[in-house]
Amino acid sequence: MKKVLIIFTLLLTGFSASKAQSASNSNTIQVSGKSEISIKPDQAIISINLEKIAMSASEAAAALNKQTKGIEKLINSSKITDLEFSTNQYRIRQNRIYRQGSSKDSGYVASQNIKIIVKSPEEDLVSLVEKLNKSEEIMFHVSFVVSEEMQKKYEKDLLTSALEDAREKAELIAATMDLKNIKVFKIDYSSQQNFSPRPVQMEYMKAQIRGTDAAPPTFSPEEQKLNDQVLVIFNFTE
Repeated sequence: MKKVLIIFTLLLTGFSASKAQSASNSNTIQVSGKSEISIKPDQAIISINLEKIAMSASEAAAALNKQTKGIEKLINSSKITDLEFSTNQYRIRQNRIYRQGSSKDSGYVASQNIKIIVKSPEEDLVSLVEKLNKSEEIMFHVSFVVSEEMQKKYEKDLLTSALEDAREKAELIAATMDLKNIKVFKIDYSSQQNFSPRPVQMEYMKAQIRGTDAAPPTFSPEEQKLNDQVLVIFNFTE
């Protein structure tokens, strides 16, 4: 009998503690703290799409490889060291031509993308674009991004501002609703930064740079917004 009483007492104590904790947890304020800053992109990306057509796959691949090496040589001749040159999405496919509801294969198409990251666009971008424009075969576009280094530079400030925003909101709610002794109960934070390249305002076509008196291109990348968010739950007493 005594053993049964002890078990019942323990169960009752656990139920009371759970009930008290549940009641305490129900007195909460949940707020979302946000922060945002606008900064100028610090990197430029030049994207070039190459395609070569030939009667055999090997000939198409060889022509593509030759043009890629020629562009890389052209880039290296600029003597700009603060950049990255890479290729991706290499593909060889049949050159299928559709006419009047039917199709036929006419050789092969070899294609790939070239990506050039210019890390000092204010110093190097214009001269690099002018060099690429000298080739009638190279078509490209320019976009601007915020580098990972710059993102990390502002991560701490963004999170601090988001937390301060959450506390200010909670304090305002508590003061307005006459709630006492607010304390942080839980913080839920998962940074989800995602920065897509922003294209320039206009793409420089070959027709725009023909002529000896053509003015050099000008670039004015628009500012990009960095933001962060954190969810904070506060306890309070009435």
